Amino acid sequence: MKKTRIPGWIDVIKVDRPDEIDEMTRNPQIDRRFTSLSPVINGLLLGHVLAALCFRGQRFPTMSPRECPARARKQELLWVSLNREAPSLKLGPDQLENLAVWLRGTGNELELGMLVQQIVGRSFSDTYTATSESWSAALALDAAPRKNNPFTLLVWWLTGRVRKAKTLLASKVNGDLAGIHGTGVALHNIVKSFQHMSSLYSNLSLRSSLSPEEVSRQCLFAPASILRQATGAGDLAGCPFRKGTLFVAALSEARKKSGSEEVVFLRNSWSRCPAEQWVPALLEGVWRRSTEHF
Repeated sequence: MKKTRIPGWIDVIKVDRPDEIDEMTRNPQIDRRFTSLSPVINGLLLGHVLAALCFRGQRFPTMSPRECPARARKQELLWVSLNREAPSLKLGPDQLENLAVWLRGTGNELELGMLVQQIVGRSFSDTYTATSESWSAALALDAAPRKNNPFTLLVWWLTGRVRKAKTLLASKVNGDLAGIHGTGVALHNIVKSFQHMSSLYSNLSLRSSLSPEEVSRQCLFAPASILRQATGAGDLAGCPFRKGTLFVAALSEARKKSGSEEVVFLRNSWSRCPAEQWVPALLEGVWRRSTEHF
């Protein structure tokens, strides 16, 4: 844990251990209300991220507070829906053939992005068809919260690049906020998963010895980080915090340090990822189809 505080300027705590992240998500004083835009640097960071991760004035589910009934209800419905698909995905059905073909070495990075986007999109719309334009929109939306170059931000604002990207992605999932996030932000970790899987597949010894379950575990990637904010004063793992303190939970670092799978999806948290079973099943299924059906 690292605390950075300069009164009036910044008040941030970085958390990068699974036990501390777990404690953070359980603390009722740490939430996603994001009502305070001070001190200055906190406000600039939050304002930038919130502007990127919303659509038509509504925040994405990943930026909505714990006590939002609509968030909780939709999150649970999506969790149930994706879990229903998971058992069949593990078996490597025909719908995974295009990803299996890519893994066997006949595709490029653009094709991978579109293939992942399409299979994620099909969880929100049966007719979802990814295109080079929708993949470009996903790249723009993924980059938007992290862009800090003033000139780039000005150009993007003048051209409406991020707004147009979200509008395009929304049109393909009937405006579903979780769908926009899934096909514009969350899918990039799945793309990383398949890129890593490709390196495993290219090793003949690993290809013949690794089980689909082990491959899935090795290929899971956590989001780089998530944000939370203190709604009141409190204490986290012996570190006191003030109302408005911004928490940056470095999930990717925590995953690398510990190997913990729980931190990838925040399984024990109110904000658990609805795809906690779906993503591992997808990875297993593609590996199984690539090695057993070829």
